[in-house]
Parts: sequence; C-alpha cells; structure tokens
Amino acid sequence: MTGKVVIVTGANAGIGFETAFNMARRGAKVYLACRDDARGAKAVEEIVSRTGNKHVIYKHLDLASLNSVRSFVEDIKKAEYRVDVLINNAGMTGYGLKKTEDGIVTEMQVNHFGHFLLTVLLVPLLKKSDDARVVVVASTLHRFGSIDFKTINKEATWKIPYYGAIRLYSTSKLCNVLFSNELARRLEGTTVTVNSLHPGHVRTSIYKNLDRVTETIMNFLLSTFFKSAVEGAQTSIYLAAADDLTGTTGRFFEECKEARMSVKAEDEELAEKLWNYSAELVKLKPEEAI
Repeated sequence: MTGKVVIVTGANAGIGFETAFNMARRGAKVYLACRDDARGAKAVEEIVSRTGNKHVIYKHLDLASLNSVRSFVEDIKKAEYRVDVLINNAGMTGYGLKKTEDGIVTEMQVNHFGHFLLTVLLVPLLKKSDDARVVVVASTLHRFGSIDFKTINKEATWKIPYYGAIRLYSTSKLCNVLFSNELARRLEGTTVTVNSLHPGHVRTSIYKNLDRVTETIMNFLLSTFFKSAVEGAQTSIYLAAADDLTGTTGRFFEECKEARMSVKAEDEELAEKLWNYSAELVKLKPEEAI
C-alpha cells in the first residue's frame, strides 16, 4: 500500500480506527475522515506514534451535513491528484426520530445518503488510480431491511420502540449493499471496483444511542459474543489491500470470503431506483452524475 492514498470515514474509533491503523502500517497515506475534531486528532497522533508513518491526516467530515461532505471533497481535490481506496466505514444507530439540517433522517443520511454523495463526488479522483477500490461497510442485517420510497424519509416510519431502531439500521445497511452493487455496475470497465461487506458483530460504540432496554441487551451481547474492533476490521482491510481481489467488483464479503447477499440486495431495479432517489435527495448536480 506504500504510496497509495486511502480515505477511511469514521476512523477515530472502532473498526475505522483499526482499518486506518493497518493502512498506515502498510505505508499508505491515510485520511481519517471524522466529525469529532479532538478525537480525530488524537487518533492521528496514536497511529503516527505506533506506525512511524507521518502521512496520516485528519480531515473534518460530518456525514450528517451535505455541505460538510462537499467541503471535504473539495479539500481532497486540492490536496490529491488521485484516491486509491475509499472505505465507507462510518455508521450509527439510535437517532431514528431526528432529521439533519438537510431534512433527511439522520441515521439514513450518515449510513447511506452522506456516503452516497461522498463516493460519487470522489469518483473522478478514484478513476485516476490504476486499481481503485471502494469498500462499503454494510451488515448481514441488510437481510432484514426493506425500502418504501414514500416513507423512508419520514420520522414516523421508525417510531416503533426497539423494532423501529433495528428496522431503520437494517434498511440503511440494505441501502449500502444496493448502492455498492449499482455503483459497481455503473463503473464497470473502469479501474474502480466496488464491494460491500459484513464486518461481523463488533464491540464498538455504534450502539450507544439506543433506548435503554435495547442498549442493555446489546451490551450483554457485546461482552459475550461479539468480535473485537481489530477482528471486525479484517474484511475491510482484505478488500482494500488484497492483490487477489484486483478486478473483483459488485460482490458481498464476510470473514474475508465472498458471501451470499440477500435477494433484495440483488434486485437491480430496486438498486437503480435507490440511486435515483438518493441523487435527488442529496441534490446531485447533472454534471456530477455517473
């Protein structure tokens, strides 16, 4: 990975931090794209200290703000001629009833719509790489998601206690896999490949905003059955760095192996509808379309 330019969203903690650390240890120039400036700076300091790689940079990125996404991309364009790897890792759960300044359900924007805009805007830089990779951290829970474009951005859709939170997260992860597949189709024949993955169920802070009952259940599961962040990062690392994956695109992975995605995730018509809906919601400009 020496000399490659890698961007990891949500890289200040958990899977994202371990992924960024591994990329830096392999010699890549790594951008930690995070919302929390203090935690981002601290993560950079730790990675540089542990790896000796001074090409580790923090850049502010708030996926809950489309303006922030655009500003981040402009900063990257000024600093880099190309991007070799984009790892869409950031995720959250527990904010189903809130909307962002852009009028989008927060969890859906952070988990899908923000990453959609980020990725599309970075495609011109990705195309300049000889072997560019987009890695989308999804979840096996995408199997329980469902998409109704009439209600997906309505707060009332996700109000049901416990079930609503799980359904919202699962739907955002289904969007991740559908987006990954559609982007792979649109970039077929280029040097850019796109794959999604399930990292395993990992002990991270992503569940901290759930209601008390759900959080109690999750804390028990986290301490008993779930992976560490290092273990959870391995499939992301594999998709970003493995030589044997050059040219592999539009696939879903788990435990560093190709896995079966859900039937809904394989629905090309649904994926195209989601793409068009997403482009409209994030106000993608005609000249930015892929």
